[in-house]
Amino acid sequence: MSRRLKLSVFAVSIAALVTLSACGSAAVNEAVNIEGQSISDETLDMAITQLADAGQLTLENGVASGDASRSVLGALLRGKATEIVLEQYGEAITDADRKTVTDQVTQDAGFDTLGKELQELIIELNSADLALARVKAPSEADVATMYETAAASVGALCVQHILVKEEATTKEVLQKLNDGATFKAVAGEYSIEPNASETGGVLGSVDGDCILLTDYQTQFDIDFVKGVLAAKTGVATGPIKSSFGYHVVLIRPFDDVKASLLALLAKTPGEMLLNGLLATGKITVASEYGIWNPASGKIVAS
Repeated sequence: MSRRLKLSVFAVSIAALVTLSACGSAAVNEAVNIEGQSISDETLDMAITQLADAGQLTLENGVASGDASRSVLGALLRGKATEIVLEQYGEAITDADRKTVTDQVTQDAGFDTLGKELQELIIELNSADLALARVKAPSEADVATMYETAAASVGALCVQHILVKEEATTKEVLQKLNDGATFKAVAGEYSIEPNASETGGVLGSVDGDCILLTDYQTQFDIDFVKGVLAAKTGVATGPIKSSFGYHVVLIRPFDDVKASLLALLAKTPGEMLLNGLLATGKITVASEYGIWNPASGKIVAS
């Protein structure tokens, strides 16, 4: 599927800086680390300075706001995660990628007003996006292993839930499930969600039994998403408190959802695997910038 190139200076320059920082000296102070690969304070400062010089970010007394710094650092983190996914799945940026991007961005009326370094950054990030779009979905066996180990790592979630008003009710729900009752039957008996007896509490979409992780992060109650991310595949989990009440959730067994999950993964595997890495990978953020919140997919104030 073709993707519109990101020509905004803010959107692209910051993430492309990751590639340049990887070629420099070792970082003295880490701003963020993902799976053992770091982004330095120096790289973050460089990104903020270039964005300010390009008029894409406003500094106050020479300093970026906390929100601005977190936004820039989040983009740098996403760029580093893209590098990891490309390496893990045997894909790389090609000269053809860079030529395709260069041919397109040079048609933009404002592109030639940017500094040479910033132009190169824009080209590099968009080229990485083209490479990410070529990443192939893992084999069914590998997807099954990923899903059983950390379901969100595949970039989608396949969930059933039972919603009740009182926390105490979740104990009854869990007891019945532990005693062997089916999730659908217990959902029909207890859940206050409309049509739960028919749906069995399945959270699906037009694509089937699974929903993209990014849709969870942008459309669902954040506390609910946090609880789902902590749940283990095939194990009823609760109570999870949300703004709607209390939930018992089940990340459905792979065999129950594999057709829907594999079909969804076949559409945009690179993007899904990237989002899955960001949700389940080991990520640490320097305390002065905040913390990484997988439930929202953002760096947030601590």
